[in-house]
Amino acid sequence: MPVSSIKTISEETYLGLWKMTESWQQLAAALDLTESEQQQLNEKRTDLRKLEWTSCRALLKAMTGGAMHIVHDENRKPHLERSDYAVSLSHSGEYACIYVSRKRDVGTDIQKMKPSIAKGSDYFLHETEQQWVNMDDNLLLHLIWSAKEAAFKYAGDPELDLKKHIVTSRFESNQKEEIEVSILKKEPQTVRMAFENFDDYVLTWTC
Repeated sequence: MPVSSIKTISEETYLGLWKMTESWQQLAAALDLTESEQQQLNEKRTDLRKLEWTSCRALLKAMTGGAMHIVHDENRKPHLERSDYAVSLSHSGEYACIYVSRKRDVGTDIQKMKPSIAKGSDYFLHETEQQWVNMDDNLLLHLIWSAKEAAFKYAGDPELDLKKHIVTSRFESNQKEEIEVSILKKEPQTVRMAFENFDDYVLTWTC
């Protein structure tokens, strides 16, 4: 079973990581899919999208020990059907991750790092971040991007803009402390973000 890790973040709050080594057909055969889920899978146009979809559900099954079904609300935010657990999903490269909690809303993101994203940083860096970010620090740029994606999923508001509405406070890519992220739309709020870097990946999650 390609479960890389399942971390206990706090009471009834868990973060799972899955390495996608099996085919989507193998994973689908091991899942107890509903008719609606089978239709969703059939609508995925590529093998990669089918693999990402089935990997997330296989990981959820490994984490919960049973068949829990992912549904989406009108804002496309995922929820677990007939469950009081909050859930967040992400996938990139060879990995999928799932974050669940019975205690609070959650957001997580994983990114496979590219050689450089400095040229595209204007897409996601707020003007205040541009004042302190080292554009030569590729890890830092990926951590900012990933933290913003995790905050976006946490908020569940499709009108949020990564550049305008989600802003990270200054931090260093080699620090051990959490990242502070501000969400500046409607009722502003601040969330704390933990992170780790392994191989060519960055993983972030709300605290």
